[in-house]
Amino acid sequence: MLPSMILSGLFLMTHAPGWSDPIITEDLWSYSSQQHKSIQVTGTDTLHQVWGYLNQETRVGYKVYLSDGTVIFPETMISNQVWSGYTTSCLVNEDSVALFWREGAPAWHTIRDSSGAELVPTSLLIPDSYVSRPRVEASSDSLGRIHASFEISGGVCYAVFEPGVGEVFRDTVPGSLDDISNICVDGNRVHVVYLAGFALPAYIQYDLEGNIVIPPVELVQGLDFFRPTTSVTVDVDGNFWCFFYYSREGIPYSVLSLVKVDSETGDVLVIKEVEMPNLGAWYMNILPGPDGDTLYLMWLAYFQSDHYVYFAIIDKNGNFIEEPYAAYDYSDEEVQQIASLEAATNDDGDVFAIWSQGDVEVSGYWIVMGWFDHDWVEVEESSTSPVDTDPFVLQSSANPFSESVTIAVQGVVVPAQLEVYDFSGRIVRTISSSSGNTFLWDGCDSEGNELPAGGYNISGSCAGAIATTMVVKL
Repeated sequence: MLPSMILSGLFLMTHAPGWSDPIITEDLWSYSSQQHKSIQVTGTDTLHQVWGYLNQETRVGYKVYLSDGTVIFPETMISNQVWSGYTTSCLVNEDSVALFWREGAPAWHTIRDSSGAELVPTSLLIPDSYVSRPRVEASSDSLGRIHASFEISGGVCYAVFEPGVGEVFRDTVPGSLDDISNICVDGNRVHVVYLAGFALPAYIQYDLEGNIVIPPVELVQGLDFFRPTTSVTVDVDGNFWCFFYYSREGIPYSVLSLVKVDSETGDVLVIKEVEMPNLGAWYMNILPGPDGDTLYLMWLAYFQSDHYVYFAIIDKNGNFIEEPYAAYDYSDEEVQQIASLEAATNDDGDVFAIWSQGDVEVSGYWIVMGWFDHDWVEVEESSTSPVDTDPFVLQSSANPFSESVTIAVQGVVVPAQLEVYDFSGRIVRTISSSSGNTFLWDGCDSEGNELPAGGYNISGSCAGAIATTMVVKL
């Protein structure tokens, strides 16, 4: 068995400042890149990982370790000795986690304390004999009860479970399809997002007793495609956020979208669509920052296959504080596919993420973990305002580009020069104006050497303001 270790000697990969080298977090690689997995953090950096395809078998594994790879609770099988998979998890309180998986159609669970010790043994949670989408999404309340959403033939079920006792409440969400759902509990509010029609995401709110407080609300209309995955959270004001990926009718490209819902009224307050030119998106995560005034976004981005783990920070109004960038860049790796990203945060605002990484030496995939030190954030997290980009912005002539790209400065002032950064944060080129408010970059570094394909940040500063744009070189 291969113990947890730093990956830098195994894979070609660059990471942005503030992000750690990844470590391997399983004893044996898997043939499958699509290992369903989940991670939770207790304390500062005690990581609870649950995943499928344990030791190349369709079983469920569990492990507790620190961010430096120190093992707290060794890798062990928690499922029964039958086909098992589709793992998820949630915090029960600050010192314990609940782990969920499917064994065929029925769902099972166990609850573990911060050291990995068993609080509730492996037990049947949901006995339903037919499910549409196998994953159980869950969140806990202040009483330690587990609130879950899952999909059966009649639609989306919302159910409440008492650990060690069983199901105490169930409702079928009105008008729901037997398709995607997600859930988040905040105080006495239970937020559920689901599909109410073809590519029609909707929101409903319950109280802790199972009463509908806010009836179904359609979040976004006129969609042509909706990717069957979501991530949800709440901000410091208790307002609900959902992060997903879709395309609109008649528009040839897809976008990442953030939707903010007023938790008092159900009104949709923000719809922020983020176009990623020629970049797809998958495995979206939205996570609370250390004070709830900021939110972290994390997802996989790719061209023909998965190349990048992307990251961004927004304020509670949906404005970018940190524009999207590649936290981990695998574009130079021989096998570039990465998959199944899941992430969690601690109270300090550090981010811990796990994903599957290909390895040509074994013709398989390892689960790896990388983490972000919140102290690297270059803005005050307590600020609710975005970085002020006035009085100018940067706009690229083509994105992606193949040979050269022109950056136009639009605004009342023009910086004297622009700087080009690779995704390790290193300045690779400084460019001066070619004509008035335009800057030409030929895709080369400061010595005239052509730079490799990938994403680059171009930044300029003037009059106390900073503007940045990301371009992709083919």
